[in-house]
Amino acid sequence: MKIQRTKIFFLIISLFIISSCYAQKQFKIVSLAPNWTNIVAAVSGTNDLVAVTRYCIFPDSIPRLVKEGKLEIIGGFADINLEKVRSLKPDLILTCTGMQIKYRDLFKKEGFNVIHMEETSLEEVYSKILEFGKAIKKDLDAEKLVKEIKINLNNISLKYKDAHRVSVYYEINYFYKCVPGKDSYIAELLKAVGGDPIFCDRPGIAPKVSWDEVVKANPDVILIPIWDNAGGPYFEGEKVGWGTTTPYEIAHRVGAQNVKAVKEGRIRYINSAKTKQAGPQIPTAAELFGKTIHASGDLELLKIDIVPEIMEKVTFSQLLEYFPLYNYAAINMY
Repeated sequence: MKIQRTKIFFLIISLFIISSCYAQKQFKIVSLAPNWTNIVAAVSGTNDLVAVTRYCIFPDSIPRLVKEGKLEIIGGFADINLEKVRSLKPDLILTCTGMQIKYRDLFKKEGFNVIHMEETSLEEVYSKILEFGKAIKKDLDAEKLVKEIKINLNNISLKYKDAHRVSVYYEINYFYKCVPGKDSYIAELLKAVGGDPIFCDRPGIAPKVSWDEVVKANPDVILIPIWDNAGGPYFEGEKVGWGTTTPYEIAHRVGAQNVKAVKEGRIRYINSAKTKQAGPQIPTAAELFGKTIHASGDLELLKIDIVPEIMEKVTFSQLLEYFPLYNYAAINMY
């Protein structure tokens, strides 16, 4: 009888150990986009992350984990190391926008579980967050995140409900000129804070435009995306279209002198790293857009003819906020 009880005891212990090991098996997530990485962290899924891109800088814990060797880097945004992703054997891969459709289709074909976000609208972003929450069994965290984003965004938009509406030309790329289109949540954010993004009725996330069309549209404000170490502009060679441009370059285009934004000194940089994050950063993006498009003009801004390497501020509404003192000597004036 005693021997039988001992066997039963050891059987129970063995089953407990086996079930514990099984329960502790990590659910592995690979994020191919910065906004997805931020979403994963916001729904308490950081422990499941095994790899991110070099552009995943939010929240602050992500770069730290990369530095500590606890997270793999699997490339940038359009240069993903496919073999490295495969070697990690992820349970879920997160992709984003049309630029990563090829990765979505490839990994799905290979049998991987993939959630893809197009960023076509705020509602689509919310639905993808909820889908992700279900996939990792954190439904409540995902629902809480979506609710918080909606509340904060609404509070910010209320600040601008009586503001004078301004027409905005957001030049996503200076060479391959395009703007937030009908299928872009960024157009929604600009509208929420008193902006009227020109050509936002055109189909697509980033429809093509010409500079002549911009001159005819005569926008009140021109926004230029910028991020740390962006570099540019490049109008020829292998790097053509890379990086970003400068207020000086825009102000000296053909016909620019007739554009209201140029005449009033309202060409401004906008923090791309924070405003192109379809996830927890949505309210932050709206706040930055609001402050930037409604800021007073400053003709001194048009003299900036070099892309700053380091962004010290999140919004560039005044010249002294654009550059730390050690950068002043690098600015080419008229």
